[in-house]
Amino acid sequence: MCGVVALGGLIWRQSIENSFIEACVFGMIGLAVFAVGAGFADAKGAGRGSTMLTLEPPAESGLNAAEQRFAADLALIVKLLQAHVTANAGYTESLARANADLPQLSTPDEIRAVVLTLIEENRKIQTKMDELSASLDESVNKIEKLRSNLAEANDKAMRDSLTGLGNRRFFDEEIELSMKDDAGLCLLMCDLDRFKAINDKFGHAVGDMVLKQFADILSAAARRDDFAVRLGGEEFAIVMSGVSPVEAVRLAEQIRRQLEAKKWMLGSGTALGTVTASFGVARRRAADTAPDLFKRADAALYRAKSDGRNRVFADLDP
Repeated sequence: MCGVVALGGLIWRQSIENSFIEACVFGMIGLAVFAVGAGFADAKGAGRGSTMLTLEPPAESGLNAAEQRFAADLALIVKLLQAHVTANAGYTESLARANADLPQLSTPDEIRAVVLTLIEENRKIQTKMDELSASLDESVNKIEKLRSNLAEANDKAMRDSLTGLGNRRFFDEEIELSMKDDAGLCLLMCDLDRFKAINDKFGHAVGDMVLKQFADILSAAARRDDFAVRLGGEEFAIVMSGVSPVEAVRLAEQIRRQLEAKKWMLGSGTALGTVTASFGVARRRAADTAPDLFKRADAALYRAKSDGRNRVFADLDP
C-alpha cells in the first residue's frame, strides 16, 4: 500500500499541469488500493520465488468416493489461490518497473503511457480477482455439500444398518476413548439365546425384527452417557461410564427381565414365544486395556450361557 501511495506521489509531482494525467493518477490510485489490498503482500512474496502451496489427497488406499471428491475440491481451491498469487506477482512486477521508470521520465506522454499501462494492468488483475471470487464461491458450495456427504458417510460407516446402533468399529473407537477418561467403567455384553432357532423356524425377516426390537430395549435402558452397540450377529454391548458395579448388574438384570416378559406376536397372529438373552458384566480394573476389559466381559457372558442362559454373570473383582 505504501508503494502505491509513493508511486502516486512520484507521478503527481510530474503531472500537476496536465489534467488528463491528473485524472489518471486518481483513477490508478483508487483502483490499485483495492487490488493491492486484496493480494499485494502475498503476491510480493510469490514474486520472490516463494514456495507454492500444495495439497495432495491423502495416500490412504481405503479412501471412499466422498473423501476423494472432498480432497479433489480442496486441491482445486489451492490451485485457484495459486493462480491468484501468480497474477498478483505479475502486477507487483509492473508496479516495481513503473516505480523504477517514473523518476527517469520527463514528458507528459511518457508519464501518460506508464499510467495507462498501470490502469490496464489493474483492470486485468481486477478481472482475475472477480473470476477467482466466482470460482471460490462455487468451490466452497461444493466443499460444503461434500463435507455434509462425508459426515453422513462416516456416520453410516460407524452404525449398524439394521438396528441403527453403533457397530463394532464404533465400539472399538469409543471404548478406547472411554478407557482413557473414565476409571468407573463397566462393560455389559449380551447375546440373544438360541437366536439361530428363531431364524430357522420363522425366517430371517422375523429374526431381523427381533434384533431391531432388542436394540430398542438396549437403547432405552442405556443412560445418557452410555452407548449401546451391535457387535455382530445377535451379540450386543453397552459401555457404561461412571457407574458402580452394582448399578451395572442392576441394569443388565432390568434388560433381561424386560426382554423375557415381552410378548412377541407375528403379523399373522402367531406367537413367537419367549425370547431371552444372557448377559456378562465386567468392571474395569486399574491396569486393564480395552482388550482386557472386553475379554473379561466376554468370559462372563460365556459363563452365563454355560450356566443355563437367560441370566447375568458379573466379573466385578477390583
